Amino acid sequence: MVLMEEEVFPWLRSLKQFIDTLPEFICIVSRDGKWIEANDFALKTCGIDQQAYKGKTLHELPSYFSNWTTDQLIKSDQQAWETGKCVKIEQAIKQSDGTYIYLELNKQPIFTTEKEPLFLFVTGRDITQHKEKEEELSVALELLESVLEGTTDAILILDTNEQMIKVNHSFERMFGWEEGSLIHDEEMDTSIIIPEEFIAESKSIINLLREGSTVPSFETQRLRKNRTRIDVSISFSAIRNLQDDVIGFCLIYRDISERKKVERALRESEAKYRVIAEHSKDLISVSDTKGGLLYCSPSHQAVFGLADYKEINAVLFSRIHRDDFEFLRACFSKANIKKKPFTFEYRLLHHKGNWVVMETNAVPVMNEWDEIESFVTISRDITATKETEEIIRKSEKLTVLGELAAGVAHEIRNPLTSLIGFAQLLKEGNAPMNERYTDIMLNELKRINEIVGELMLVAKPQAVHFEYSSITDMLESVVRLLNTQAIIKNIQIHLSLEEETPLLYCVENQLKQLFINLLKNALEAMDHGGNIVLSLTKKKGNIIVTVKDEGVGIPNDRLDKLGEPFYTTKEKGTGLGLMVCCKIVKEHNGHIHFESIEGKGTTVTVTLPIYPFVRVK
Repeated sequence: MVLMEEEVFPWLRSLKQFIDTLPEFICIVSRDGKWIEANDFALKTCGIDQQAYKGKTLHELPSYFSNWTTDQLIKSDQQAWETGKCVKIEQAIKQSDGTYIYLELNKQPIFTTEKEPLFLFVTGRDITQHKEKEEELSVALELLESVLEGTTDAILILDTNEQMIKVNHSFERMFGWEEGSLIHDEEMDTSIIIPEEFIAESKSIINLLREGSTVPSFETQRLRKNRTRIDVSISFSAIRNLQDDVIGFCLIYRDISERKKVERALRESEAKYRVIAEHSKDLISVSDTKGGLLYCSPSHQAVFGLADYKEINAVLFSRIHRDDFEFLRACFSKANIKKKPFTFEYRLLHHKGNWVVMETNAVPVMNEWDEIESFVTISRDITATKETEEIIRKSEKLTVLGELAAGVAHEIRNPLTSLIGFAQLLKEGNAPMNERYTDIMLNELKRINEIVGELMLVAKPQAVHFEYSSITDMLESVVRLLNTQAIIKNIQIHLSLEEETPLLYCVENQLKQLFINLLKNALEAMDHGGNIVLSLTKKKGNIIVTVKDEGVGIPNDRLDKLGEPFYTTKEKGTGLGLMVCCKIVKEHNGHIHFESIEGKGTTVTVTLPIYPFVRVK
């Protein structure tokens, strides 16, 4: 067979140089599987020695072929001889560097005129890049399929005739149609999911895509299979081939029914609240975190003489009393940190020229990141209420003064008796005793002056002004004022003070009235003498004052009602005294607590913050 090249194919030598230049696989194999001729591309691709391949079979040739690859190649050779027709196969050949070259081989059997087998002419081309592209395309298609089936959005693909050619499972779930009934029924088109009034709109969008225009997503409505409507957001896009021709359209639907439902409910809620805000006498406003107004109700016009929030913004800070300005700023600064609703009072200049007291409830509005977005404030003019409270406070003060008058008169009478007696002795002219009598008289006069001074201090009206005052001095003054009444009733007042008590930020006259009322209540509850303990302690930035008596006590079912106007446990009481006490404690951002056991006594605990405060609800 080696001589076949010389005897039968003398023309092969002249073609060898030509086929070596071709970048394709060319090989000639005899009927018994021996290689007769091959070009350089085939030899290099298969890893066969160019000098020792002729006359050898694949099993005899050292090559890159594995046994399995060799068997496959021989098997396809036999198929070509048996069928007498060209056989096409694809074969992967592993190279020395571990990579693969993919060949598409055509095996054409050649016969003599007498139908005798002559040789097998094998040609092929390198399809490695094509196979890589196919694999990339396969991966891309798998990825696309996973995206189509994994997304919660409904996807519809149309051809250029607007016929449906693909929908995903989300589309089936959203609209209730199965893909088979949509794709295979020629009478089905997109109109089955489009409300009649939106069909023209949808067609115009498709036409814009045909013309190369882009269409942003927009919100509309579509129909389910059961003909109910759903709110959707639709994204349209054109599908183009490599020549940039439009070959289809992709429509992506997102169900926004819940969001639209919330938006509608929100609009209805806003409309309701706007009606309330527009007709409320309270001043309702929305402000940013820096205090600038974003909205204000029409009721602002009654106070500012202006209606538009921009006009009010221009004068707002100039209308706030300068003594309250820093307090307000501190309120909002602390609210930005605590993120809780809070209440505060301040004075505001009315457009008529008078000052009004405003009580404001402020509520922070939080965004999705738990940050304060704005404040909603509801303000009310409480000037009249404040004036009424002051009248009640003065009335209560007069009642206290009246009850103290008898005790004070008794206390003054004792030193006056001493003064009269010693004055008579001085008149008799006992010179050695004059100095001693004079000292006693001066001490008694000093005592009278202190008692009258305490009485006048309680009676004297004072402006409500917070400042730092000594709580120790206040308690000593109150005890000194009420001690006479206590002695008359055979009651001992024990004052227990903690050392180095800091100054308290308060209205001194109001706190004195508070403690006078509490001590007076304790005295009135003890008809048979006993002890009252008035103690002062400091704890965690607060001053705690406790008044503990040994009186008749208060039933448990009445404790919760203490402090209500006109509710009293006394036979001739009005209930205003404790109401005033509770109001004073509240204005100082403090707490008052009552504990009582019938027959054993009552304990009242007042807790007051030492430092300036913001009242939080």
